[in-house]
Parts: sequence; structure tokens; C-alpha cells
Amino acid sequence: MQIRFVKILCTILLTIVSYSSSCIASDQQRLENRDKALLIVRLALFISWPENPQKTTFKICIDSTDPVANELQYTEVTDIKGRTLEVIDPPRDESIRQCDFLYLSAGPVDRAIAQFPVVTISSQAGFAEQGGMIEFYIDDSKVRMKTNLHAVHDAHIKLSSKLIKLLHIVDPLSKNMARHYVRNR
Repeated sequence: MQIRFVKILCTILLTIVSYSSSCIASDQQRLENRDKALLIVRLALFISWPENPQKTTFKICIDSTDPVANELQYTEVTDIKGRTLEVIDPPRDESIRQCDFLYLSAGPVDRAIAQFPVVTISSQAGFAEQGGMIEFYIDDSKVRMKTNLHAVHDAHIKLSSKLIKLLHIVDPLSKNMARHYVRNR
């Protein structure tokens, strides 16, 4: 009887420990997604796009099933740079050029997007190295960012020198571009 009681008690304790550790991991992931959503919104303050006076909305295109999209709804930001914020699913055609930010949950960067002034962002490992503009990654439990300045430059987008100082530059040629940005601003 006593052995059976010990087995039941051990089973209950293991269940509690595994449940609490999964809750902690879930909370950590939610905090990371919240931080990414806040970074997306704040990044716009340090980025310049080619002038387009016809744009009245600031569009963040992100898959609505992505947890970061859910967190974007809670940021309580209603406008960015004087334009109404709109969070939408990414279009599947050329109207993608209407996006200001395109957050890619999965898949490679479509090279056709590079011709438009659309900031591409992702949390996929190697995203910046593969031609994406801004990659979120976790370092020491904090959300950090990498950039590919060639991709940014090719899309005729400008990053502020303050932002560049916060970003990890992914290739040596981009580091030279970063020095130019910081010196000339």
C-alpha cells in the first residue's frame, strides 16, 4: 500500500513539475513575441521610406496566425508617422508593395519584393544573411536584431544611425556601409 502511495505521489509531482515548466516556457515565448511586436512598431520611427504622399495608412503585413501578429493587436498604437496603423495578412500578389513592413513567419525572402520599399522582417535563423532586411534573434534571453544593409539599400530605404548602432551587421561590406551611415548623419 505504501509503495503504491509513493508511486501515485511521484506521478502527481512529475505532472506538476512538467506542467509548470511548460507554463514558464510558454510565458517566455509570449514575452519574446510581445517584445518583437513592440520592436516592429518602434522600428518605424528610425526608418525612412521614399516619399509617397498618397499613402494614408501604415501597413504591417503579417500572417494573422503568427503569435507576433496577436501581440501587435495589444500594442495600443493607432498611428505611425502620422498614418493610421493597419495590420493585415500579406497579399499574395504585387499589391504587397503597399506594405511598409512585411513580417515573414516562414519561407525565404522573395527576391521580387526587393525592388519595392518594403522592410522585410523575420525571426527565422539566417534571414538577414539570405537577403532579409531585419532578423530578430534571441541572445541572453533578449530579443536582438541583425540587418543586411545591402537589402535595405537596394530597396531605397534608409535606417537612422541610431538604429544602425543597435543592429548586428551580418556581412563585412554592410559594416562599411554602416560606418558611412553613422559618419554622414
